[in-house]
Amino acid sequence: MKKVLYSLFFALILSVLSFNVLEAKASEKLSNRAEAIVEIGKLLGLDGTQRETQFKDVPKSHYASGYIQSAVDRGIINGYPDGTFKPSQELTRAHIALFISRAFGSKLPTGNETFKDVKKDDSAYSAIQQLVAAGITTGYPDGTFKPNNKLTQDHLKTFISRTDSYLKTGKKPTSNNNTSKGYGTLKGTVIWKYNDFIGTKGDTGAAIYLFPTNATYPSYTKQELFNWLERKNELKDVYRTLVDANGNYTFNNLPTGNYIAVISSKNAHRNLLEALNPHDQLKTLFGDYNYEIFEANAMTIYKHQIRNIEISDKSTVDFSADFGYSAW
Repeated sequence: MKKVLYSLFFALILSVLSFNVLEAKASEKLSNRAEAIVEIGKLLGLDGTQRETQFKDVPKSHYASGYIQSAVDRGIINGYPDGTFKPSQELTRAHIALFISRAFGSKLPTGNETFKDVKKDDSAYSAIQQLVAAGITTGYPDGTFKPNNKLTQDHLKTFISRTDSYLKTGKKPTSNNNTSKGYGTLKGTVIWKYNDFIGTKGDTGAAIYLFPTNATYPSYTKQELFNWLERKNELKDVYRTLVDANGNYTFNNLPTGNYIAVISSKNAHRNLLEALNPHDQLKTLFGDYNYEIFEANAMTIYKHQIRNIEISDKSTVDFSADFGYSAW
């Protein structure tokens, strides 16, 4: 009994600590205008040598002064009427769309995607259409773009990474539904070791996530990701189901194609002293910020398995897991 109480107390302490860690990870530092120009400047190969600028709030000593003045010279930015650039001003989705479009617009496609919260007379209207057409960003399932949503530094890196990818390949990831040539099934059994007396049990409530490798994901907010992970809503192009009382799960009618599948245990906790290796392909696909929140909630505490899955027409793929004893 004493051992059981100790285990429960230990689990409670770890749960509280992990919640604090997750909140810290989710509260990433917001990106600003200067950081955006530095990242774009590096991608363009601009001269970043610190020097005097035309803005009264960007002295030569400012770390981004060289890139900012170079961006002015290239016509990417022009500052504000009061002679300032506001380098520390927080960045929004509309801001980054404008900056990227001005820097690489001639190399980006002309889009026609419209959003109910972006009007034709908005300054970023055409820029947003270009970025969406290139697959650098997307809208949200409710038909909005959320142009005033602020970006974290990880969000900014995702925009820059996708821009770099498009410039190198000239290709936009295609929608999973548009490339399907049939449908298949993914199923499996997920168990864990309850104790020596009872033995193994179905890992009821364990979550299985499927990420199509040709999907494009936006930079979600912390609240949107937490609502998803708490099962209050679903995300477009992420399939999810739970293990039933018998330890089984099934995805029927999956479009053919390649997926990254993740099984996250409900009952088996991993040894927190062991290093957690990131899954780089999923991180690149889902986006740095999205992945960090997902990893912290579905992988850091719980035992898990990740596998690349190929679904073929009329085929059935088995992806099962035996998580054994819980680490605590």
